[in-house]
Amino acid sequence: MTWNRLRAVSACVALGCLLLQTGAAAGARSSILWGVAESGLELGQGPKAGTNYPIPDPAYYLQQGVRLIRLPFQIERLQPQPEGPFDPAFLHAVQRIVQLDRHDGAITVLDPHDYGFFKLGGKSEDILRNSAAATAYVDVMRRIGATFAHDDVAIGLMNEPHTGSDIAYSAIWNRAIAAIRAAGFTGVILVPHAHWSNAADISPERPFSGHIVDPRHNWVLELHLYLDPDSSGTYRQPIANAEVGRQRLSGAIAWSRQSGIKLFLGETGAPPDSMGMSALHVVLSEVATAPDVFWGIALWGAGPWWPTDYPMRLDPTNGAMRPQFAALKAAFAPR
Repeated sequence: MTWNRLRAVSACVALGCLLLQTGAAAGARSSILWGVAESGLELGQGPKAGTNYPIPDPAYYLQQGVRLIRLPFQIERLQPQPEGPFDPAFLHAVQRIVQLDRHDGAITVLDPHDYGFFKLGGKSEDILRNSAAATAYVDVMRRIGATFAHDDVAIGLMNEPHTGSDIAYSAIWNRAIAAIRAAGFTGVILVPHAHWSNAADISPERPFSGHIVDPRHNWVLELHLYLDPDSSGTYRQPIANAEVGRQRLSGAIAWSRQSGIKLFLGETGAPPDSMGMSALHVVLSEVATAPDVFWGIALWGAGPWWPTDYPMRLDPTNGAMRPQFAALKAAFAPR
C-alpha cells in the first residue's frame, strides 16, 4: 500500500469514528424531551378566555422542532366546582393543544399551576392543611387521568408546592397517583419537589425525602432552576456568574444517578443580556450531557401575553427569534 493510500484510509477511519461519536452525541441529546412552558391558561383571574387569560398557540415552537410543551393552567378554570365536571370550553382548549402537540411529535405536560392550593368557596386552601381541599384535589387529578388516559401527555401533580416538606406532601401525592392510575392513565407522572421545586435543594447529602408509591413505577421528579441570587426568577438582581446553574444542578444530577430517578427541569430561564445567555448556555449544556438524568426540560416563558420587556420572554419580538430560544434550539439540534 502506498503512503498516500495509507493516509487516505487512515483519514476515512478517523472520519468514520468522528461520525460515530457525533451520531452518539446527537442520539443522547434526542433522548431528552426539549421544550418550552407555554403560558396563558394559568394567567390572570376570572373565567373568560381572551379577556381574563389567553389561549396559547404552540405552533411556532412546534414548527421549530420542540418535543415538549408544558401547559400551565388554573385548576379552577378546568373544574369550576370542586368535585364537579370539567368546563367544556376550557377542556376543549386544552385538548386542542394536546392534539396539535401530538400531531407534530411533541408530548404535552399538563401542569396544575396552583402552588399547593385548591379553591373551595372562592378561597384558596392549602391541600396540606385542609382535608376537604386535599380530597377535592385528588378528585380533579382522577378526572384528569381518566380524560387524558389515551393521549400523549405527562401529568404534573402540582406546580411549586411550598408550605411543607416532601415527606409531608407524599401522602397526598400518593393518593393522587393511585387515583390517576386507577383511572387508566399509564404515562409519566411528574412529582414536584417541595420548597418551590428548587433544584439547588437536592443532592446525595440532601436527597428527595418523599416516599412515592407508583403502581407503574413511571414517575419523574420535577425541579425548577433560576439563576438570580435568590432563585426567584424575577431577575431584579443580576446573575452573579455564568457557572451558577452548574453549581445549583450538580447535587441533583449526582442524586439522580445515585437513586436512579430521572429529573424533569420543568422551569428554567434567563434574561437575554450577555451574562444571562452565558449562564443559560451552561445550564443547557449540563442537561444535554446528562441524558441518563434528564427526562425533559421546559424553558420559561413562552406565551402571547408576556410583554416585550419581560426578561424571559420567548415569543418572537418583531418577528425575530429570541436569543434564549435560539440557545435552546441549538442545544437540541446541534450543528
